[in-house]
Amino acid sequence: MSERPPKPYGAGTPHGTGGVRALSHVAIAVREADPLVETLVAALGARRGDEELLDDGGLRVVFVHLGPLTLELLEPRRADHTVARFLESRGPGLHHVSLEVDDLPGSLARVKAAGVRLIDEAPRPGAHGSQVAFLHPKSLGGVLVELCEARREP
Repeated sequence: MSERPPKPYGAGTPHGTGGVRALSHVAIAVREADPLVETLVAALGARRGDEELLDDGGLRVVFVHLGPLTLELLEPRRADHTVARFLESRGPGLHHVSLEVDDLPGSLARVKAAGVRLIDEAPRPGAHGSQVAFLHPKSLGGVLVELCEARREP
């Protein structure tokens, strides 16, 4: 007798109860974003998206779209930025995976109740007017995970 696999986190979860809706983006830490953008466009047919400065200008974020996948290239503008320290210790590469949620406070409460260590106890501003919070990689298989709630349109 075969057992049915468990539902993934958020599957069948009504909106607003802390479930994951989709992959928001995959973030890559780089020293310079533009050369990688050019390579992705030329080699894979990617489309360059918007860019923003976050953290009071300390971080340049460039979005690149590959079909249904969005990459977020993180280029630090200050040596004391957390992404600059990440690059210093680990070099360029995967920085985090971002999961889209409907209810960020509810999601934070849910993951905290499940024993996941939080980096951000409360939501903070992210790109495109979103709210984000990071979960500690030591609780999630060594991967830094960002929960992201998109800006709600009025």
